[in-house]
Amino acid sequence: MTENAPLALPFTVEEQHITNFREHGFAHIPGLLPADEVAKWRDVALETIEEDGRRAGMGGGGTALRTTSDPWWKHDSLRGLVRHPRVGTAAEQLAGTEMRVWSGQAYAKHPHDEVPTIWHEDLTLTPLEAPMHVNAWIALVDVPVERGCLIFLPDSHKRPGNHRADMSSVKEHAKTYMFSEWPELEWYPRVTVPVRAGDVTFHQSTLGHGSGGNLSDGTRLAFIISYTGASAIYQPRPGHPRMDEDLTAGKQLPDDRYPRVADLV
Repeated sequence: MTENAPLALPFTVEEQHITNFREHGFAHIPGLLPADEVAKWRDVALETIEEDGRRAGMGGGGTALRTTSDPWWKHDSLRGLVRHPRVGTAAEQLAGTEMRVWSGQAYAKHPHDEVPTIWHEDLTLTPLEAPMHVNAWIALVDVPVERGCLIFLPDSHKRPGNHRADMSSVKEHAKTYMFSEWPELEWYPRVTVPVRAGDVTFHQSTLGHGSGGNLSDGTRLAFIISYTGASAIYQPRPGHPRMDEDLTAGKQLPDDRYPRVADLV
């Protein structure tokens, strides 16, 4: 932690998790959120996803991956989870540097949606320049292997060369771009991480990962919070969608909309 980090932390991340995150690119912290909080955020996430679906003219049910479509600050109901100090503190301790919130989104994969999530890394889609970006994947239900838990490629964040792919490659070959860009990653070991409700996995944005389809009878529900370095610069590249009309390329993210972890309450 830096000298300016708060002294009174919600908790201290175990050293083994910090080692796993820095050496292998990801960490799994069991029970980071207690059961009563998980139940609350599960209901909120489902309601928000359904609200977005109704506004978009989508009916309920179906097997497509459903997400919240608006930026997190437009959903008052989700703001408390995005600003959760325990999750933010964990991300900051794992990264070893001051961080801020970048985005937050709820994801629901319905029962028997057998389509896996493509292999990818997050950095290519991130319109920011910062030494570190961290994604926290919060399980709001139990996610065993058959429900489509995350699968990581350990150490893939250390691959040599450029860590960003061209956006045109992603758009034209979304299902295969990662192994086309970095063929050696196809031969990396793969670690499957089943999680219980309240567990959180953290991974670096340069780490390759994916997930299986949901073969179960229950919905796979998760919330993803993306953190970036406190000094991150907004720097979109060709092909990046516009995230926020108030952001200016080459400028640091504003604290009021993208709060620093040190300011989370």
